[in-house]
Amino acid sequence: MSYTSTSRGVVLHATRAGTGQHQAHAADSPIHPAAIAQRHATIFLSPPQESIEAITFYAHGWPGVRVKDILKNTVVVDSPNDPIFEERGWRATIVHLEWPGYDPAIYRDLMHQRIDVRPNGGYMSRQDFATRICFRFLDFHKHVSKHLIAPGWEKWALTSGLEGIRVRDVVLLSAHYYTSVWVPEFYVIQ
Repeated sequence: MSYTSTSRGVVLHATRAGTGQHQAHAADSPIHPAAIAQRHATIFLSPPQESIEAITFYAHGWPGVRVKDILKNTVVVDSPNDPIFEERGWRATIVHLEWPGYDPAIYRDLMHQRIDVRPNGGYMSRQDFATRICFRFLDFHKHVSKHLIAPGWEKWALTSGLEGIRVRDVVLLSAHYYTSVWVPEFYVIQ
């Protein structure tokens, strides 16, 4: 039986691999792991998609509020007076509408709006935020209903006639914070 030593202090049995006599073991046994000061690797976690919790809109415990009801001031969202931006300390934020078939490059001024979240020195309430979003949607709807939607997206066309989606067909569910803008989430009643 012959043994070979390596520069790492490992002793190898010289018979062929796969036989019962092929072995390798350390010539000098290592120090017990508990005796060595260990540095743990930093764990890198990818950030969640939403860095700020969504702002939701409920009416009488049911999710969503109809845009037309907010515009007519006939519904009050649950927890209407919550100062939803107070934790942030912001003075302003941006609401950005997205709707299938309407190019943000063309309709940017209608889709994108900077809003003051500290009106009159206080913080904007949940009800006020829902109202601002709904009026932004109304302005967007009025403008784009006069224009053609991109081909293939006709099902999502915003119109004032019998065909397509009217303001009264839309429900505001929530607003999500993505890359420095609030993006409202809508539901369409069919």
